[in-house]
Amino acid sequence: MLRVKDDGRGFGVATIPSVGGFGLLGMSERAEHLGAQLSIQSQPGQGTEIVVIVNRE
Repeated sequence: MLRVKDDGRGFGVATIPSVGGFGLLGMSERAEHLGAQLSIQSQPGQGTEIVVIVNRE
């Protein structure tokens, strides 16, 4: 499990672009490729928390 949290500006999660870029979209694509769970929680003015859980059996 990887958890990254900050107390920065935050953003609306619904505004994550569905194509292009290497940031959050890239993380989502890589997590899916690994069969991992990715959770992104953020709100403007409230910071951001990203959690990735990789289940290896």
